[in-house]
Amino acid sequence: LLTLIIAFLFGADGLGDYVLAITVLRLFTLLSKLGLDTTSIRYIASFTSQNKWESILKFRRKVVFILIISSLLFSFLMYVLAQPISDLINTKVEYIKLNAFFVLPMSFFMLHYQSLRGLKRIAEFSFFYRMSQSLFTIISILIIYQFIQDDEVPIYAYLVSLLVVSILAFLSIRYNLNKKSFGKENAELEILNYSQILKISIPLMFAQSVQFIMAWTDKLMLGSMTTTVDVGIYHTAFKLSMFAAVALMSVNSIASPKFAEMFAKKDILGLKKVVHQSTKMIFWASVPLIMIFFIFPEFLLGIFGEEFKVGVTAFIFLSCGRLISSFSGSVGNILQMTGNQNIYARILLLGAILNVVLNLILIPAYGINGAAIASMSSLIVWNLSMVLVVKQRFGFYTFYIPFIKR
Repeated sequence: LLTLIIAFLFGADGLGDYVLAITVLRLFTLLSKLGLDTTSIRYIASFTSQNKWESILKFRRKVVFILIISSLLFSFLMYVLAQPISDLINTKVEYIKLNAFFVLPMSFFMLHYQSLRGLKRIAEFSFFYRMSQSLFTIISILIIYQFIQDDEVPIYAYLVSLLVVSILAFLSIRYNLNKKSFGKENAELEILNYSQILKISIPLMFAQSVQFIMAWTDKLMLGSMTTTVDVGIYHTAFKLSMFAAVALMSVNSIASPKFAEMFAKKDILGLKKVVHQSTKMIFWASVPLIMIFFIFPEFLLGIFGEEFKVGVTAFIFLSCGRLISSFSGSVGNILQMTGNQNIYARILLLGAILNVVLNLILIPAYGINGAAIASMSSLIVWNLSMVLVVKQRFGFYTFYIPFIKR
């Protein structure tokens, strides 16, 4: 809906500027987080299952301290490097400099909603992770647009929404921690030092960095090699294809803490059962949507405007990648939640390198279609690689094939 509104009010060019500016902010925020948000899921889920509430509080204090220092550092770097970044991806330097001041609130926003996930507060996590930023950005755009109709409006609206959701997520995690721990006796205290936390989080940061490359490099490289109009059209096709990933993301929200809990208990049979149930749900919720994508691609993209119909072929390629993800299930989350984050990072790195190389080769020749082929190919490679690793480590495939018992 957010993409539709920006496309309708500001066209593919305005959408492209918005995407490039926000992507740079996401990149520096990702680096500033140091993987601490994903680490928080793992430890908070484990501590919660053992009623170690004091351990959670001490763990969070250390994470917050690290995050403040790293966020300020990367915020400064983003501001200083604004001009060369702007020249590289063909976007306005003013956008980069303005966004540099929002690395800290975005880092804490991500930390807090992932902590809610560790507490198994799935409704709150899902709202903040999947919906809140888009919702408040839409509201901000509709208000600001009444007074200003410039292309800068989506950027301003996004930053306003970021401040709002960051405060709301902080209040939510505080409320839920107090509610869950109230009146309960603390189990034996378990204290992690800074080196232990960073030993887990840094590999996860590299894994997240590679995920970022997988998801956003094609847009940055399109911005560098083509135009913001192409970026806007490709982003729309990409976002539309993501509808097929809604089931995967939804199930992951619930299943990730379960994976961590089963692994902590060394219950491999329980882990296998949860994995197979989740993959089956993902498959049956995703495949009908993907079939609709294959049948009506031009109609769906035409909703955003006539200029977006150019992205039909790219949309088909991206949807094929989503189909493989649906077959594979929650492979990435399984590896991250079971102590295999280093293997996960290496597989993602392989996929990211493949993605960059293919983009370099295919974008000059085929434009947005080349970017889509690169994204589809890398997505298939890393999904199938992780399926094989899960089989090797735990003795079962995550694949779901209808009507065939495993």
